[in-house]
Amino acid sequence: MVQFLKDSIRELKHVVWPTRQETTKYFFIVVSVLVLFWIYLFIASTAFSEAMLYLKNIVS
Repeated sequence: MVQFLKDSIRELKHVVWPTRQETTKYFFIVVSVLVLFWIYLFIASTAFSEAMLYLKNIVS
């Protein structure tokens, strides 16, 4: 277990961490994609619900 921790710490020293600007940029990209996906799901869900209600009214 101790060797694993030593190896992990040594590997973490090799990691190139993103800058603050990169982190901010990627954060806004992820949030934008999530908002666009939410809008798409909202529209698709609403359209599907309306289609089902329309079909229900036709059948009954």
